[in-house]
Amino acid sequence: AVPAAESKPMSKDELLKTGADVYLRVCAVCHKADGTGMPPVFPALKTSPVVAGPAAAHISKVVHGVPGTAMQAFGAQLSDTDLAAVITYERSEWHPDATDAVVQPADIAKARTEAK
Repeated sequence: AVPAAESKPMSKDELLKTGADVYLRVCAVCHKADGTGMPPVFPALKTSPVVAGPAAAHISKVVHGVPGTAMQAFGAQLSDTDLAAVITYERSEWHPDATDAVVQPADIAKARTEAK
């Protein structure tokens, strides 16, 4: 079960602040601080159809990873709050018109139980 603090909806501002911190600490190593990545091993998030598309696909890639690529699964490493925040940050920073731009911790908890 997800702890109560994890399932509490967060404001977009809260998600963006936490997400920026998580991104710089965890994701920028491969995808660079400006989201341009280091193709072909670490794709750009700035031009990514995954980041611009439906949130469910983006969530799945971050939580479960992408087999056969350098994209590891972060589901076991980050909390629902941190995952929701970093995905919201990525979508808002590089694709502000993305569908489902704001991701909540409850969305992550749901994705953890779904098939890859």
